[in-house]
Amino acid sequence: MLTKEILEKKKEQGTHKVYTIAGNTSAFEAISKLDELKIGSLIVINDKNEILGIVSERDILYKCYNSGIPLKERNIKDLMTSKEDLIIGKMDDDTQYLRNVMTQKRIRHIPIIDDSDQLVGIISSGDILKNELKVTEKEARLLREHIRNPFGIHLYE
Repeated sequence: MLTKEILEKKKEQGTHKVYTIAGNTSAFEAISKLDELKIGSLIVINDKNEILGIVSERDILYKCYNSGIPLKERNIKDLMTSKEDLIIGKMDDDTQYLRNVMTQKRIRHIPIIDDSDQLVGIISSGDILKNELKVTEKEARLLREHIRNPFGIHLYE
């Protein structure tokens, strides 16, 4: 399946919105926003709405743990994955490819851009897993039906 197909499904479900946060926002505010929205990452932008990077709950947790600096005193721009290190997907990427990248890089969110380099969505490992699970369940159902009725004759319809 292609990335654009998952984004279309997310749009149908109303879960396609990309949430952003300013780079000078505190880690505490970012955690509050992640919790309120029940999401795992935010795109970090500047005052011109240009992408600076991405920050996830794991970034905040791992980079703030044992630092001794209160979350209200840490800026997101110091905790985020910067644009230079950001892994970005395209609309025509195969989801298997994205899953492999996520697994190898140990990340759970990949921003997706269109042909004009505009941010159009975020694909999470959960999005890919849900899609693969649906495909697997459909295949299993078809195989069970074939085992019950290998000749395709439906006598009991």
